[in-house]
Amino acid sequence: MKLYREILHIALPAMVENLLQFLMGMVDSYLIAFLGLVALSGVSLANNIMAVYQAIFIALGAALSSYLAGSFGKKDNQVLSRKATEGLKLTVLLSLLLGLFSLVWGPDLLLWLGAEASVAAAGGLYLFLVGGSILTLGLMTSLGAILRATGQVRLPMYVSLLSNLLNALFSAVAVFLLDAGIAGVAWGTILARLIGGFILWRSLRLPLAKPHWGLDRELLRLALPAAGERLMMRLGDVVVVGLVVSLGTAVVAGNAIGETLTQFNYMPALGIAAASIILVARERSQENWTKIRAIAKASLLLSLLSMTAVGLLIFMGRYPLIALYTSDAQAMAAGQLVILYCLIGLPATAGTLIFTAIWQGLGNAKLPLYATTIGMWLVRIGLGYLFTQIWSWGLAGVWVATILDNVFRCSFLAVSFYHLSRKKPV
Repeated sequence: MKLYREILHIALPAMVENLLQFLMGMVDSYLIAFLGLVALSGVSLANNIMAVYQAIFIALGAALSSYLAGSFGKKDNQVLSRKATEGLKLTVLLSLLLGLFSLVWGPDLLLWLGAEASVAAAGGLYLFLVGGSILTLGLMTSLGAILRATGQVRLPMYVSLLSNLLNALFSAVAVFLLDAGIAGVAWGTILARLIGGFILWRSLRLPLAKPHWGLDRELLRLALPAAGERLMMRLGDVVVVGLVVSLGTAVVAGNAIGETLTQFNYMPALGIAAASIILVARERSQENWTKIRAIAKASLLLSLLSMTAVGLLIFMGRYPLIALYTSDAQAMAAGQLVILYCLIGLPATAGTLIFTAIWQGLGNAKLPLYATTIGMWLVRIGLGYLFTQIWSWGLAGVWVATILDNVFRCSFLAVSFYHLSRKKPV
């Protein structure tokens, strides 16, 4: 029981923080739904691009947690300060590159994905504004990871709550009072993240070290494969969205609604995964493999139980929840299908998330990268194309391929961990 409490001490605030981050996107989608199906479809496509950005920063945050955890255990504040500075420096660099990409190519990207002109125009505006200011999200994610790794596990949660409240307020005012449309919702998100990032910055207890030219090799060794894994995942998701786009605007909207609602399924495992990275990284420095094996088992069990509970609640409430977004029959049917298949695939998804985190905590982010690259591009996209374009299974084909991808990755990572742990001392 002590181990479960240890995991949940870190995981619960991280769960709430992740939940609140996704709620920000959910609030945006809900408000934009008042602007029509075209606006909702456009912003949902833009959010798939934003999900790529967010995934990169989440991966960087995971790498930072592993990077900092060992030094925190040794109470070496000088090393911690240097490592935190390196993490923030890399965050700013990535943010500038992604922001520039959004400003220059963002509006055209949705057209390249095959979206209709009206849908691309709506989503392009949102991507231009929110993607162009992605530094706000990057800093919030990395600062939160630094604070959690250095023992301030609750503060990022409180700041995420405040950011979400501000986002809802600003965006609602923009839509209903100022009639600012998509641009107003985007600016509400930007301002909320800007305020949240500033509070987290001011809350750092570490004095940051003087930055220098160049990037830390140890951090890059952890961050690049982790970011690559998330990038392969999210870029693959963009290709999968292209398959969904071919099924029509109503299906795109329904799929987006279903994915928005099922994000709640993943919140528990994402929080537990964040805790697993930190705990495994600390035990790795001491070669405590008995504890590492126990962390893996406890994390997987907690994830399975919590994800199943949330997934069942979403499934039972699927009709009224989808009705909050649309009354279109085809879109509603698509949303219900997404919720059903996400529930079926929960065990494999939980295993994939936890074993990815375990390997990252062990300092080996390359293995999850290999698993994701093969699983996403060969299994999910390959079979998804076969099921939708050749066999005409429709949206169901996309989600059957998704489940098979998670089964492959979970099995690969779990078996690899089992073989590694057998070679280590009991």
